[in-house]
Amino acid sequence: MVGGLMIKLYPDRRWPALLRVLADTAVVLWTIVWAYLGFLIYQTVMGLEGIADGIISTGNTFNSWIASFRHAVPGGIPYLTQFLLNTADTLRRYSGDPLIATGHQIHDTILHVAIVLALLIALPPILLGLLPYGGWRWRDMREVGAALAFVRIASMTGRADQARAVLAYRAVSTLSFRQLMSASADPVGDLAEHRYDRLADAMLKRAGLDTTRLAPTDLPELPPHRGP
Repeated sequence: MVGGLMIKLYPDRRWPALLRVLADTAVVLWTIVWAYLGFLIYQTVMGLEGIADGIISTGNTFNSWIASFRHAVPGGIPYLTQFLLNTADTLRRYSGDPLIATGHQIHDTILHVAIVLALLIALPPILLGLLPYGGWRWRDMREVGAALAFVRIASMTGRADQARAVLAYRAVSTLSFRQLMSASADPVGDLAEHRYDRLADAMLKRAGLDTTRLAPTDLPELPPHRGP
């Protein structure tokens, strides 16, 4: 029960239920296939991370060399020591650090491109399959659930005959002529003579319900009222 409405996933009848199961399975497989293709695209593009990692590794190597050079600079020599240290800092700013920063930027760019390409490949076909089919399945489940609620209430309240009359008139107004004449050779005569069973059964079948669902249910007999 959702939002006050009964939801029934699959009809009672075998073939309509089987067709919906097959359709559900096909849509799920369609979604999985395209999601997997999107994942493959993502992995392929992310394989380019090796380029960014190589640039970062080169920058780290330069920085390690420069750090070793700084440690090797002799101390206590006026002007020369400071000159060598400043030269090492300059080399770091213009060689190692820029390479590391560039590698990280390339890494981020590759990640963004991989995500965008994966979504562009996978999302449109997935939505193309899910949105129309999902909308139709939701309406179908609500319709079958509403039909089931209709026959249950009619059976529980002992108004199965009146419910069959309603279904018969609805069959005449909604079924195609082919469906109508397949259900009864004389639909007008059935209505005029109050023979509702065939038309009501046709309407139940169209709703996906078993025709035996609309049967009177014996209500518990209330004890006779006794006055004080």
